[in-house]
Parts: sequence; C-alpha cells; structure tokens
Amino acid sequence: MTDIRKLATLLDNPEARELIFGLGGSEGIRAVVLDLAVTTTSEQYRSWLDDEERNQPMTVEQVRLTVGDDTLDSIAVFAGGSTDAVAWQLSEVLPDLVDAMTPGGTVIDVELLKREIDEATAEDDREAGLFAN
Repeated sequence: MTDIRKLATLLDNPEARELIFGLGGSEGIRAVVLDLAVTTTSEQYRSWLDDEERNQPMTVEQVRLTVGDDTLDSIAVFAGGSTDAVAWQLSEVLPDLVDAMTPGGTVIDVELLKREIDEATAEDDREAGLFAN
C-alpha cells in the first residue's frame, strides 16, 4: 500500500490546491512532477524524493522553465493574481508536491493521483454543504 498522506495533507490547503489544480488534471500534474527532474538540479529533485531529507527550495526561474508562461498566465487569471505571484507561490508548493507524490522515491501513478484529487474535491463539496455556490 502506497502512503500518500502527504498528498492528502497538501491538497487540504485551499491555496495550494488551487495552484496544483491549475497545472491541469492528474496527467498534467504528474507530467510537471516528472518534468521537474529535468528543469531542476539533481540535488534539488533528490531532496524532494527522499522522505527523510529536507526539501531544497526551487527558484521562480525554474518554475517558469517547467510550467511555461502560458500556464502561469492561466493560473494567475483563475486565481485572480499576478503571474509573478503565481510563479513565486509555485516555487514554494512544487517541492512539497514532488515530495508528496513520491512516497518511497517513486512517482505515484496517474490513477492514484486522480483518485486523491477526486477525494479532495468531494471533501470540499461536503464541507461547503448548503453554502456552496
């Protein structure tokens, strides 16, 4: 059984979830996590894969290289913020996302990620109850 509690905890944060969902569906999110292995240093990525090691930070430039300006622009419009602010926020969230999606150092499969995203969304709907839009 894969331990994905870190992912569930990360998706419990509404601001982080908004940024993560802005990267696309489960396939898009997983693709970004895999792309980060190429667009960051091996030391950074290795720190995110290691459950015991402290996550090394990433730069805004690495975020831009990984996700691209079009995606950053789209997330900024959706979130009601600036592209620069979104890039900075993602530089804080993406190392935790990689860490959360790689229990034991292996990236979880897209189906497990989709189930976790669906569960987080359903939980939000239940918590919103009658006050949902």
